[in-house]
Amino acid sequence: MGHKVKQSLMSSRIDFFYYAFRNILLVSVPLLVVCTLILGLSVSRSSARISSSDNLAISVPSSCTLSSSVDEVHSASIINGTYRSNIGTTTLSTFCNDKNGYSVYAIGDSFNSEGNNTLVGSNGSNISSGTATSGDTSNWAMKLALKAGDTSTTPPTIISPFTNYSTVPTTWTKVATIPSGTTDMEKGSSFTTTYTTYISPTQAAGTYLGQVKYLLTHPSAATPTSAYIMQEVANWEDDLSSPGDSVQAIDIRDGKAYWVTRLADGHIWMTQNLDFDIDTAKTYTHNDTDLGWDPNSFDSNATWKPDTTNGKYNLPVNGTSVPDWSNQNNYPYSADPGDVYYYTSNSEANDIKYNSLSECIAANHTEKDCKRYHAGNYYNWTAAIASNNSSSLTTQYTNAPNSICPAGWRLPIATNADQSIYEFGEMLYRQGIIGSSVDYKYTTNGFNNIRKAPLYLTRGGFIDGSSIINSGSYGSLHARTTYNNSDSYGLIYVKTVISMHNSWDFSKSYGKFIRCLAQ
Repeated sequence: MGHKVKQSLMSSRIDFFYYAFRNILLVSVPLLVVCTLILGLSVSRSSARISSSDNLAISVPSSCTLSSSVDEVHSASIINGTYRSNIGTTTLSTFCNDKNGYSVYAIGDSFNSEGNNTLVGSNGSNISSGTATSGDTSNWAMKLALKAGDTSTTPPTIISPFTNYSTVPTTWTKVATIPSGTTDMEKGSSFTTTYTTYISPTQAAGTYLGQVKYLLTHPSAATPTSAYIMQEVANWEDDLSSPGDSVQAIDIRDGKAYWVTRLADGHIWMTQNLDFDIDTAKTYTHNDTDLGWDPNSFDSNATWKPDTTNGKYNLPVNGTSVPDWSNQNNYPYSADPGDVYYYTSNSEANDIKYNSLSECIAANHTEKDCKRYHAGNYYNWTAAIASNNSSSLTTQYTNAPNSICPAGWRLPIATNADQSIYEFGEMLYRQGIIGSSVDYKYTTNGFNNIRKAPLYLTRGGFIDGSSIINSGSYGSLHARTTYNNSDSYGLIYVKTVISMHNSWDFSKSYGKFIRCLAQ
C-alpha cells in the first residue's frame, strides 16, 4: 500500500477547502502536493478627449494546502506483549493565505472505508484503535505534536486529547486549528503525527494495515462528512475498485453528501436520490454541473442560468400536496419534500415513510441506512436535463446533452434504436434484479432486492398536477433519453412491474427522482 494524496481546490465561494491525504500505518511512501497561488490581474482603461486614467485591480484568491512528507516510515515488527510508541513520523505542512485561519480534521480510513479505525489483518483478525498499553487487548492510537523548529508566529493548536496518544476517530474530528488574524501566513506551519501500538500475547501473528485521513477546512465550515468530492470523481474512482465498494461524496454546489457505489455493471452510481436545491440566483457552469460534458457536444464554456419567468424550483410539499406544481413539458420545475425518508419494508408491503431522520432512527434503523433512503427532490424532465425549454427534444432516442447532476456525473442513457445501450437495464441485470438487460421481468426476490443494499431504491411516488401520487408503492427515476414530444424514458418499478417505457406513462411533466452515474 502506498501513501496517497487527495486534493481538490474549490471556488472561494465555498466554505470548504479540501486537501486530504492518508497516513498509512506500517507502509508508507512519501508524496508531496504543491498548490500554486494564482494571481488574478485585470486592467481597465477609461479615456476622455483631454485626459486619461488607468485603473488597476487585482484579485488574490484564497490558496490553502495540506501536504505530507514522511520522516520515518510507519512500519514496525512487534512481538506479542510489547508496547511500541512512536511508530514512524509524518510531517503535515499547511499553508493558507486566508487570514480567517483553518482547521484540520482526521478520520480512520482503513480499507478505504471512512469511519473504520481498525488495523485490518491479512490473517482474518483485526486490531481495534484504542489507548490500552497492557492486558489482553491489542490497541493502536495516534498522536499529533508541533513540528520541532516551526518558525511560524502562530503555530497550529493541537486539539486535546490528540496531544497524547488517543483513539483514532471514527467520524471527522478536529485535531488541529489555527486562529484568525495570523500575520505570517506566508511561512505556513507544520505539525507531526505518530502512532503507538500494544500487541497482546494472544494476538494472532500477521501483517496489519490501517489508514488515517486528514483534511483541511475553512474554520467556519461545518464539520465535514467526507473528503470525497462528487466533482472530483476522476481522482478517487479507483478507491472503489470492486462491486459493492461505497463512499460518501460531497457536492460542492451545496455541501450535501451522497452515498455512491461501484455496482456490478462496473459503473459508479449514486445509491441515494439527488437532493439538489436549484439556486435561481446562480449561474451553473461546466466546472460544477453536468454542462457541456457530452463527448458529442463538449463545451467547457457551457452554463445554465435557471429561468425564473416560466420555471419553478424547490416548491414546498405539504404531505402529498404540491400546490404550486403544474404539469409542464418544456419549462423546469422541481419540488422539495424536505426531510423525508422512504424506508424499505423488506417485503412486498409499501415502503415506510418517516418525516425526519430522528423518526427513522427511533424506529431502530441506523443513521447510515436512513440517510440512504432519503427521498431527495422531485424534478420534471426539463429541470433534470438543466434546460429552460426542452421543446426541441422530441425525436425518439435523442439524448439530452446536459443534466443537473454534478460535473463528472450524468443521467443514465435509457435506450437507443437497437437497444444496445440500456444502462438502467444493464445495471439491474448485473445486480440480479431482472433476468435480461432488455426484457424487464423481476427475478425471484428481484423486487425486494431492488430496495435493499447496495441499490437502496425508494418508492416516493411521483408528482402529477398538484399531488404526489402513490408514495410508498411507486418508484420512478429520470433518464436522459427522449421518447417523443411529451414523454421521456426512465425507470419505473412497483411490486408487479418494472418498466423503461412500455405502456406506462413517462410524461416529461411529472416530478420524478434522479440517480446519477459517473461519467
